[in-house]
Amino acid sequence: MLKVLTRNTVAALALLATAVPALAEEVTIRAVSGWTAGSIIASRYEAFIDELNERGKGLVQIDYLGGAPAIGSPVQIVKKVKGGVYGMAYVTGGWYTNVLPEADFFKLSEVDIAELRQNGGYEYIQNLHAEKGLHYLGRTYDTSPYYLYLNKPIDSSDLSGIDIRVSTAYQAFFSALGASTHSAPVPEVYTLMERGVVDGYGWVAEGIFDYSWDQVTKYRVEPGFFTGNGHVLMNLKLWESMSEEQQAMLNEMMLELERGNYLVAENDAREIARQTEAGIETIVLPADQAKIWNETARRVGWEEARKINATVADEIRTFITQQ
Repeated sequence: MLKVLTRNTVAALALLATAVPALAEEVTIRAVSGWTAGSIIASRYEAFIDELNERGKGLVQIDYLGGAPAIGSPVQIVKKVKGGVYGMAYVTGGWYTNVLPEADFFKLSEVDIAELRQNGGYEYIQNLHAEKGLHYLGRTYDTSPYYLYLNKPIDSSDLSGIDIRVSTAYQAFFSALGASTHSAPVPEVYTLMERGVVDGYGWVAEGIFDYSWDQVTKYRVEPGFFTGNGHVLMNLKLWESMSEEQQAMLNEMMLELERGNYLVAENDAREIARQTEAGIETIVLPADQAKIWNETARRVGWEEARKINATVADEIRTFITQQ
């Protein structure tokens, strides 16, 4: 026999319904990389995506669309994240100064992301991104320097007579050392080197084999300069639309990825050894010239930063440099 629910029973059931949180609908995030899909620099980000898709079933999934240049220019990626075309991207700071000019400052970092999460720098960086419609999830390419690669030898920090393909991240640095600079997209580096249009280029330890640059490179110069950096960003509206459980999963996965950032140094060592095996010689500048090299990088880097935004440069410097 059907029983008639009393008014009190109905009220109790209604209260129970409000006390049980609704299950979040699975969200699918369209993600891209500024580096070529399958390349060594993209590999840890891609592993992060695979792991997230495995552990996030029913909650968060990633639709990985690949990397530049197949998806277009890396310098347009974050514009598309901000506009909602993509939900997530993995890029270096120099590739999205057209959205956040201060992203160029990340190359001057002297501390890792773990320290930034402790000293307040992470929150400061998140706020900078939020003002531009972005959510800063974390950094996974950390404390690894850029190097100068050449097809002719040098023995000092004076780069007069040397033509170098540059990005905006280090154009001013090489110019200060006397080099002529040539701006060009990453896919053009091989041809520029092969035809002798430029004598060298700046890049981190990882990745030259992915672009076949080992075939047109004879030397790598030490010391390195600045800091290579790779960041995982999201569209802010997408992030804010996600449930606390979904956000917590992404944060947890990002922290796990960052805890493996020591692998960058290990990968660097393997790549440098591989370069040596491929016949790329290491030029170690004399101590006095290395000092000029390092001091010029730091001085010019911060001078350029203050030209972009003096207030932010002075503030972020307290977080990202050794005090």
